Amino acid sequence: MSKEITNDSICAKQLQNWISFFQDKHLRIKYNKPKSNINSNSENKKIEILHTGLTENQLTDYFKKNKKLDPIEGIYENSSYKLAITQAKPNLYYATIIKTQNENWKEGEVKLTIKKINQKYLGTFYEGDKTDFSEHDVKIVDNILDFDIVFYEKLFPIVKTKRDITEYEMSKDRYAPSLNFKDNVAIWKFPSFENNAYEQTEYLLKKYKTKLENTPFWILDLRNNSGGDYSIGLQLLDYIYTKPILNYNSEMRMTQSNFEKWYQFIAEYYENADSKTKKELDERMNKMKSHYGELYNESGTQTDTIKLDNVKINPLKIALLINENTVSSGELFTILAKQSDKVLVMGTNSGGMMDYGNVVTYKTNFSTIKIQLPTNRQLWLDTNFSVDKEGLKPDIYLKENNWIEQVIKLIKQ
Repeated sequence: MSKEITNDSICAKQLQNWISFFQDKHLRIKYNKPKSNINSNSENKKIEILHTGLTENQLTDYFKKNKKLDPIEGIYENSSYKLAITQAKPNLYYATIIKTQNENWKEGEVKLTIKKINQKYLGTFYEGDKTDFSEHDVKIVDNILDFDIVFYEKLFPIVKTKRDITEYEMSKDRYAPSLNFKDNVAIWKFPSFENNAYEQTEYLLKKYKTKLENTPFWILDLRNNSGGDYSIGLQLLDYIYTKPILNYNSEMRMTQSNFEKWYQFIAEYYENADSKTKKELDERMNKMKSHYGELYNESGTQTDTIKLDNVKINPLKIALLINENTVSSGELFTILAKQSDKVLVMGTNSGGMMDYGNVVTYKTNFSTIKIQLPTNRQLWLDTNFSVDKEGLKPDIYLKENNWIEQVIKLIKQ
């Protein structure tokens, strides 16, 4: 019946009826904007990439010989690319690749183009897989090239006022974690466990290590946390831990299509792995394939126990905040963290979206509609425990809006 549908609106309605039956929030429709007629014929085709062919030595000579450089010109770097921005034509600048970690790109190719319009800049960003490009407002902020969706640190010419590129990125990323200190309280905010949050959390832990170890009260604010990878939160486990933590495993509905979707997440890692790691991954994947048509528990056990050797003195008490929009991995992290004697969960019931997870996306017959499916089932369901029915309940319910002020008073009592 579904194959006979010729209208995306009817398709969406049919899918919604099917989704409603299961009552699972991880099972949902993802809507996409229709592709324009201009791009419809070029989907998945390589776009034309410019090539200056300039070497690092030639680019260095360019900067030595040109005494009146435009502010946008110079050598820039981030974790993936080292670029040299030079003038190609009047008011047009090319960012030539000097070094790259992306195997799709080569030295001498142009990763960015930038037009100067009066005193402002408009840039074109070419995607990592060379299938698309996008335009963005560009600006120089001290030693940072802000390309709207990506940031580079200026290495040359030397800039007097320097900003930390990680902190700058975090200030522009609404999903980035944050850390503030107030009245002997460390206040962490985790809007999400996605995107660059792992590296950003790692950065904050390293930068404020001494201060964190001497701060007796913490708040972990997971309100509105949309989920992602709960291992981001587990970076704080050294400070949270007081006793062994029980962690329930999950089982995956193992089919060829689910396996292929899963492999997409590790494909780049696999391709760049050494021979020993590849062999280990091959053995792991062959085992997964041997369980097609089954619910497969890779760990082989219902639970694992997390044990650490030491318990830190500080923090003495931790308040973990949740609300109705704390879902998915935000809930999974809460389940683990609340087992510590230091932690009190406060707020309102969480959203209830963790019994089934590990979401993959499938295409439909319509480019405007995709379907997102959970492929994993949490094994705590076998014990009659459920997150999805009511969400996680806090130890202390909070009302009104000034939660942080309320919590500071509560944990200091």
